[in-house]
Amino acid sequence: MREFWVLLSLVLFCLGKAQRLKRPAVAPTPPSRATFNFPLEQDIYFPSQRKGNAHYRIHDFEYNTQQSLPQPKPVPDLSKRRQHWAGQPFPPPPGGEVRHRHNNRNKQQRRLCERKYSEYVERIFSNDTAVTADANDEDFDGRVLARPGEYPHMAALGFELSSGQIEYKCGGSLISESFVLTAAHCTLDEGLSPRWVRIGGLNLKVEESTVQPQDMEVMSIINHPDYIEELYYHDIALIRLVRNVAFTEFVRPIRLWSHADLPTSIAFAMGYGATSFGRGMTNRLTHLNVSLVPNADCNAELPAFDETPNGIVDSQICAQDFVLSRDTCQGDSGGPLQMNLPGRRRRQVMHYHLIGITSYGVFCRSSYPSVYTRVYNYLDWIEQETWGRA
Repeated sequence: MREFWVLLSLVLFCLGKAQRLKRPAVAPTPPSRATFNFPLEQDIYFPSQRKGNAHYRIHDFEYNTQQSLPQPKPVPDLSKRRQHWAGQPFPPPPGGEVRHRHNNRNKQQRRLCERKYSEYVERIFSNDTAVTADANDEDFDGRVLARPGEYPHMAALGFELSSGQIEYKCGGSLISESFVLTAAHCTLDEGLSPRWVRIGGLNLKVEESTVQPQDMEVMSIINHPDYIEELYYHDIALIRLVRNVAFTEFVRPIRLWSHADLPTSIAFAMGYGATSFGRGMTNRLTHLNVSLVPNADCNAELPAFDETPNGIVDSQICAQDFVLSRDTCQGDSGGPLQMNLPGRRRRQVMHYHLIGITSYGVFCRSSYPSVYTRVYNYLDWIEQETWGRA
């Protein structure tokens, strides 16, 4: 009899265990950003001129320590995020390969910006320079130092102080012989506008003979007509130089991406700015790769602010580093967000395409996406101002 009850108990135990195994598994809580090697600082670099707010321009180091700040979210489940790409503005490439969807367009169908870039390349260069993912072994909080000539379109905006010294506070992208594309909020800082632009430099604090950067004086600044300083929208501006730059191996324009869709979900951001909030600018050109975030997800994740009454709109792009929490920070405003796509004929050669302009974000190196101005939405205005009035 005892054996019967023991056997019955074992059967019931096994049945109960089997039922427990059939229940849906609960996904483990993702690790907090604080579990990474990089300590999470409570960093903010939202653009604003309002002293009562806890968010400021990327190049502004002030912030309100008394106001409570939104807490960072845990790292999202990347496998679930990949499912969100269906029907979103930035679908991943099929099979992980980049597909150029504009191959069949003839020269008459190409936009003015594409034709002008082809003229630059044919006139000066026969091939693009090969690029590797990592420039060298030295890095700054995961951001990698750029190599000589790696990003020849990179520009730094210099503000002339009363002492006569030049202070670089923002970035930009050379798009023609005489125009640099940047963020509109970079064109006025404490009553000063940028007077000089350095193009092709790697270190803003030393004389560089190897890369031969070019210092150009600013002729005029053209903010987008819809830009309002109190809001974060239409954060885009053109800087016209007094004279044309000389195209070299270290100074040349970047190509503007002229298609609504993007063939990859990975982009690259760069600048001379700080690597975390409160630190000084590195003054060294560093870059990092980020993942593009659909606008719907970006709106759901970012906190609401008075400066964004419509949330994230179509003329903006969101991006985030989900692995190392690297980010653009103070001093990186106006710099490029670009795609590095392999060439169709030579896959080892990378081609650069400008898709965004660094605008604003929450918490340098946090779990929030950063926001960039989408260049595609402003191509008509860019072409008219840059080449339409030549």
